[in-house]
Amino acid sequence: MDPVTLIVAALVAGAASGTTDTVSQAIKDGYSGLKNLLSARFAGDERALQTLDDHEDDPETYEKPLVRHLRESRADQNEEILEAAGAVLRAADEAGVATKYQVLVSGGKVGIVGDHGHVTMN
Repeated sequence: MDPVTLIVAALVAGAASGTTDTVSQAIKDGYSGLKNLLSARFAGDERALQTLDDHEDDPETYEKPLVRHLRESRADQNEEILEAAGAVLRAADEAGVATKYQVLVSGGKVGIVGDHGHVTMN
């Protein structure tokens, strides 16, 4: 999975898990942390910030604009953001929240199981 897809998948998993009462605190905290990192990355770009907020309510409509903002801001190249996104997906997987992807991290190596998985690490 490419880095942009990882971030978007984590945002979708975090937003979707927020609609249930039984969601783990790890997912809530991870999702909040990821959104804070992205908000800081988008600082000064009101359209990107609005798209991030709109994506939470309507991921299908706002996925393409969000992807564009992620790439333009180079958020997909920020290790802290990528680690936060991976943490959200791992927490969702551990909590049994259905996600499209499974992220495995072991010994500094990452594995992705899901549609058209691709990993680029530097």
